[in-house]
Amino acid sequence: MRPSRWILLLILPVLVTACAPGARPLVSAPTFTVLADGTGLRYVDPPGIGSGVAVFDVHLRADNPNPVGLELAALDGDFYLGGVRAAATSFRGGVDLPARGSADLTLAVRIPLAQVPRLVGTLAQIVGGASTGYRVDASVGVDVLGTVERFPTTTLAQGTVTWSPGWFAPEIRLASQGASLRIESLTRAVLQVPVTWHNPARLGYVVQTPTVQLALGGTTVATASLGQVTAPAGETVPVTLSFSFNPLTAGPALATQVQAAAAGAAELTFRVMGALDLEVPGITTHRFDVAELVQGAVR
Repeated sequence: MRPSRWILLLILPVLVTACAPGARPLVSAPTFTVLADGTGLRYVDPPGIGSGVAVFDVHLRADNPNPVGLELAALDGDFYLGGVRAAATSFRGGVDLPARGSADLTLAVRIPLAQVPRLVGTLAQIVGGASTGYRVDASVGVDVLGTVERFPTTTLAQGTVTWSPGWFAPEIRLASQGASLRIESLTRAVLQVPVTWHNPARLGYVVQTPTVQLALGGTTVATASLGQVTAPAGETVPVTLSFSFNPLTAGPALATQVQAAAAGAAELTFRVMGALDLEVPGITTHRFDVAELVQGAVR
């Protein structure tokens, strides 16, 4: 029999005795090291936007100091951001820790922002580029020979985070069904432009377009304003831009084109232009002076 098996046979009875109720544990708790790659804010949706949560990933390396393999069975504790308890955190099993070995795991901490209003100021600082401290206090449970051994709560991870989500204008695309044009009277036509707004950023925001201009065939014929559009981080939302205008005011040639396009007898190109105001409620605002939002044709 190999020497390693003799050693394991000698250790197992001791471990079984140590894991008995009331016995002093001879298994040492795993130690944890924060891995910078993969640790930090994954995304933030302020209250009222999307899920209204911030997700903070803590990427850890767990080291097993014992001469026998363990399984990380449980991790339960609290996550602190900027000195404020932000959320509970837990992890359940499935990570094998070889004898004197290590394994990686990630804690995905979901912070319900509406329930922790004190964090709004902290998030404003983070979005502004300030470094903020974080900490994970938790108890750890390991499974050794089918028995779970619990260790007292201690600080498993701590550090500082600097987050640069960046400002990204929403990506606006004409929806697959295309724009529609109808004539309601001699002096009133309505163009509806269904689009999708995709927020490519890791920060949720509210979009508002104070003034949107519609140009047909190169001539501006109408202005409108779009109410607030909620754009959660990384998500796509449908929006319909609606314009009403008097085709006669653009001249007889364009009026004829509008009539033909509404009847499906001709193609009419359009452009939608305007600026975008992005707001992270209670935190910050940003403006994009966009020249063109979307273009297409009525067919």
